[in-house]
Amino acid sequence: MTTIYDQLQEQFHSLSSSQKKVAHFILGNMEEVVVLSAAKIAEISEVSEATVHRLAQTIGCKSFLEMKQEIHSYNCADNRAVKNLMATTVMQEDTWLEQHFVQEVDNLILTSRELSKKDINQAARKLIEAEHIWIGGWRMSLTVTSYMQFVLKYMLGNSQLIPQGEVAEYTANFQQQDVIFVCAFPRYDYQIIKILEIARKKGLYVIALTDSPLSPVCNYADLSLFAKNKSKSFLDSYTAAVSICNAIVNEISFIGGEHVKSNILEMEDYYNIFNTKYK
Repeated sequence: MTTIYDQLQEQFHSLSSSQKKVAHFILGNMEEVVVLSAAKIAEISEVSEATVHRLAQTIGCKSFLEMKQEIHSYNCADNRAVKNLMATTVMQEDTWLEQHFVQEVDNLILTSRELSKKDINQAARKLIEAEHIWIGGWRMSLTVTSYMQFVLKYMLGNSQLIPQGEVAEYTANFQQQDVIFVCAFPRYDYQIIKILEIARKKGLYVIALTDSPLSPVCNYADLSLFAKNKSKSFLDSYTAAVSICNAIVNEISFIGGEHVKSNILEMEDYYNIFNTKYK
């Protein structure tokens, strides 16, 4: 099956000079394009917005939106990691480490530009006010969710990571006063979607940390937070996602007051108990 990436490459030489500028940008920035407007892509490519729309139609899409949806599907395809792995094997040995860190920094900068202080504050307040905090996200997302569960348990005392094999048992205990925090990146886990369907039916507040507004979890989220995950490796980067979690944790510590302080003090007492050696 021909992908949007293949279509752009195959038709590249038959495009107009201005359309080639847009195609060149898209081919080199497949992950970023899904969150950019036609106007922004045009600005970056130094062409008119109409050129972006014409390119979409030239390669067989009905509209710019359809082209973005196809790009998003391509990004989520199962062979994405394999293609990234193939790309890394041809990277020059003396430059890969520098490029790796440049990409990580770039992810952080781009994420920070699109992140709202208001949204971080909203996430922090909802987590503080929650009767119970449920956290969902496995496989690579455990990089984020296991950390978030530990810190929220330490600070607030009421967070729990949903085990992947026990989603039915845990979702049965959802209550309307609870908050659920999920991390979902390509490939989006079907079980996370089902959990969010149940969470919405039960009236939970949903915070989703994901890669773009086209992510399926956004359909169920009250608050969506977006992290750039582009990588020079064959695996996506979660550095920006963890950084967003750190921002939420920092906001919780700032506005949580005595509630957070008392939980931390109690937790430290128990750390002392269990770290005491037998004499």
